[in-house]
Amino acid sequence: MSGDRQPENDRDSGAPHIDVTSLDLGGDVVFITDDQGRIVDVNDAFVRVTGYSKREAIGAKPNLLSSGYQDERFYKDLWDTITSGQVWEGQLVDRRRDGALRTHHATISPVQDHTGRITHYVAVERDVTTELGRHGAVGSTGMLHTDLTGRCVYADGRAASLLGRSNSDLLGPGFLRSLVAADADALREVIQMAAELGREHRLDVRSEKGAWLHVEVAPLSVASGSVIGAVCGLEDVADQVSVHRELARRDAFVSSVLDALDDPVAVVDGDGTVAVVNRAWLSASSASKGDLLLSLRVGDDLRTAVRRAIDSGDADAKVFGGELHRVLTGMSGERQTGSRFQITPLRTDDGGAVLRLRADA
Repeated sequence: MSGDRQPENDRDSGAPHIDVTSLDLGGDVVFITDDQGRIVDVNDAFVRVTGYSKREAIGAKPNLLSSGYQDERFYKDLWDTITSGQVWEGQLVDRRRDGALRTHHATISPVQDHTGRITHYVAVERDVTTELGRHGAVGSTGMLHTDLTGRCVYADGRAASLLGRSNSDLLGPGFLRSLVAADADALREVIQMAAELGREHRLDVRSEKGAWLHVEVAPLSVASGSVIGAVCGLEDVADQVSVHRELARRDAFVSSVLDALDDPVAVVDGDGTVAVVNRAWLSASSASKGDLLLSLRVGDDLRTAVRRAIDSGDADAKVFGGELHRVLTGMSGERQTGSRFQITPLRTDDGGAVLRLRADA
């Protein structure tokens, strides 16, 4: 093995001989450990990328590169996988000798002797920090990369700015911790859902610093087809949320005004769909079981209800339907009073009308 000869007793016991120089894979970092996790050889890319010399690395354990952004549970899952003879594949954030962070995609494979005993582990790491940075360069949209649990392994500068944190603060559990707890839980579920279903999902979240963000979550797969995490695009939607809040405030105001009226009142839009009814309308509906018009609720189609009432023999409904048609089609901009409902046209671009059940009806 390059840089460190295999002990003769390993050769005699049938342990495979691994030459790390044969695994110098186009700039990918490669290192080999024994079955106890001690590094026994590294390739030249390891030295160049991590900053540690072969002398410093051999004999040490891979936690030499630990950044602190992976927790004990993460490493337990990793070791449980490879010690059971399976290949582990995923994303890691490590720290170079000079303190700089690097994000890489890693594949760790167990090596077995002729008896099936694991003798070594081979780790191949491909740096993805630069590639992820290129993907994140999309103007006002911030970009993060997480594993399947929502643990952040990469965050670009825009994402850090939107969340009011530094890039390093967002790594590991920092991203989800930067969100309001309920929204962090919801996003974690969306990340897992995106991975399971293989398609994008969207939701709005609020940061601990009060920012409203729209998040688009897409599954991230590697060449083998395995889904290893998610790419999260962040966009500031504070202005949209502000508009929605203002509209909600206005809706609440209109509802309060209508509820203050003693007469039953309903508002329909230009398409004839019921938009609002007041409490008096609901009370009148309860007192007049079987009335096809008073039984209307928000979202119901008024025109359909009128046709049914006419078909049932309601003569007043025929008059009402004609007046409603003239108002909603713009044929008349005057108040209509020929039926039991007073119809007042709405002076809006989209049209519509206010219906009031007359007291003498």
